[in-house]
Amino acid sequence: MNDDEDWMAIAIKEAEKGRGKVEPNPVVGAVIVEGGQMVAHAYHARYGGPHAEVIVIDALGRPPQDDAVLYVTMEPCSTVGKTSKCTDRIVQAGIKHVVVGTIDPNPDHRGKGLDILREAGISVRAGVLEEQCAALNPNFNERMKQGG
Repeated sequence: MNDDEDWMAIAIKEAEKGRGKVEPNPVVGAVIVEGGQMVAHAYHARYGGPHAEVIVIDALGRPPQDDAVLYVTMEPCSTVGKTSKCTDRIVQAGIKHVVVGTIDPNPDHRGKGLDILREAGISVRAGVLEEQCAALNPNFNERMKQGG
């Protein structure tokens, strides 16, 4: 494993904490790392509540350092639903590096979140521990394949 995989593995453990609390939404975990140290971690904890990305940025409680990396198990959402766009919050926070486990299978989001982040000048790496991240949400993934 490399550093990105190690941090994503922690984000996966965070995501598991949301199981049984967020359905029919997916479980998602997030970690912020600065200077090789985890400085914040979170998970999507409640259906209709803030997503993991928003919670972890709020948990940081300050502007991120230039080397901050956000690790998130699923692509950040790019549309407004019960919550605001996670992509907007990431851009507003000033995070410059995002590592994503799996692309959101929801056709309303698929790939769009990554595009928004890249267009904002954020470096994005996707597909880190992709199979493990996708395995967090088999029912959600199947429902999205069938059209939502």
